[in-house]
Amino acid sequence: MNKKILVSIIAGSVILVLIAVAGVNSLKGNSNFFRQFQSFSLTVVNQSDYDIISVETGILQSDASGNAVEGNSKHLFSKVIESGQQSVIKPRLTINNEGGIYMKYMDSSGKEVRKTVCSYTESASGYSIVTIMNDKIEVEEKCS
Repeated sequence: MNKKILVSIIAGSVILVLIAVAGVNSLKGNSNFFRQFQSFSLTVVNQSDYDIISVETGILQSDASGNAVEGNSKHLFSKVIESGQQSVIKPRLTINNEGGIYMKYMDSSGKEVRKTVCSYTESASGYSIVTIMNDKIEVEEKCS
């Protein structure tokens, strides 16, 4: 084999390896990229004046009329999330076909709220970050 061709092949291989390593390192730096392909997780950030005393997560699916109803797959997180704190919940949810994911929480004042935290999923994977404040709830979702 010609020496120039061999050098060109080696140089091209080294460049491809460097590009691949750079790409993997940039994806590692963005940990949220990989989170969207893992089993669903929910981060609850409690910025309200009250402790969150329970969080239920579950599957939403459509009934025969097309209305969203709670499915049978549910998870109860009963550790207290104190005011100013956050917690990551990794529920074991199963879904058949497609649907969404809801969370229902109760705070220490007795207020109960249900909120959709993943509007569409086929595999209960990805993540949502829910920030609970006194007057509103913000949801950031990356579900698949």
